[in-house]
Amino acid sequence: MITRTRLLSLAIVLTASLAVAPAAFAGKRKTETIRAFSKPVSFVYTSVDGTVTQGPPDGPPQAGDVFEVSSLGFVGDHKKHARKATMSDYLRCTFTEALEPDCFGYTAIGGSLLRFHGFDIIGGTGRYHGATGKAVKHEEVPGGSDFVVKVKLR
Repeated sequence: MITRTRLLSLAIVLTASLAVAPAAFAGKRKTETIRAFSKPVSFVYTSVDGTVTQGPPDGPPQAGDVFEVSSLGFVGDHKKHARKATMSDYLRCTFTEALEPDCFGYTAIGGSLLRFHGFDIIGGTGRYHGATGKAVKHEEVPGGSDFVVKVKLR
């Protein structure tokens, strides 16, 4: 017969084992590759003077100008991709004094979220909590952009 003391000891040992287990199984992080065609559905450009347009400005950008793009993502590339979108993404870029865009992006995939600064993954939620990695390919193509992203899962 198991006594209450033995059950308590067993519970403590199991709890301690579970607390240590993630570190013991951490080993090599799994890498996931995402190949997608991103098709824009909206574009908003806000000039530093506050003027908002649904397209690019007539002239060159100015420091402080912002553009925002919302897109649907399809597994594959622009030549061959899924019929149904399974991702959504949002990109917001602000032009710096050097007139280079400083961009933050967010991609939602199946109830999880990846966060980007430039082409680097800077965080995420759900499946992508603690993820790192980067977009290793980004190509403007007819109708949108093709991406390849390497994600290191935690």
